Amino acid sequence: MDPCRMGVAVLALLSVGILSSACENEAPVATVPAEYLQFDADGVVFQMTHRFTQEGVLQAMVIADTAIQWHDSTAVALRVVDLRVFDEDGSERAQVTSRRGTLDTRTERMTAQGNVVMVIPADDRTIESQELHYDPRGERIWSDSAFVMRHQGRVLRGTSFTSDLEFRNFVIRGSGT
Repeated sequence: MDPCRMGVAVLALLSVGILSSACENEAPVATVPAEYLQFDADGVVFQMTHRFTQEGVLQAMVIADTAIQWHDSTAVALRVVDLRVFDEDGSERAQVTSRRGTLDTRTERMTAQGNVVMVIPADDRTIESQELHYDPRGERIWSDSAFVMRHQGRVLRGTSFTSDLEFRNFVIRGSGT
């Protein structure tokens, strides 16, 4: 056999071998849990991170295991939520974790739901509730659900509360200790 034809034949065999091995190692197809199909969503994002900034300064960040979005809405449904709020110097002001939540991308309001825990490290404060609302533009936080707050060795309980983000104007309804 002519050396030139032999080279072409070897190249052809190598190409077929490479192509057939590439077909055998197809990338796995990503699937969504069946429960997500019930949302009739336009998009599902896994491992979502959303940053709230003002004039280039990071104010808050939401990390969610799953974000469910609709084209005709500014609301985003979140699963396994971690919200972190930052001070102007970049230090962490508060952290809120919950099973699920809703983020309004227009107003930047967020509602955390299901085993909500908010930790404020600067003043040793922890608040636990089943629901917590956060409004950065209105500079307030509140819960219309029963809550327990631990602060500097004290335990406060109530049926609901409202507060500014600094906890200077903290109002408890249905309070008890």
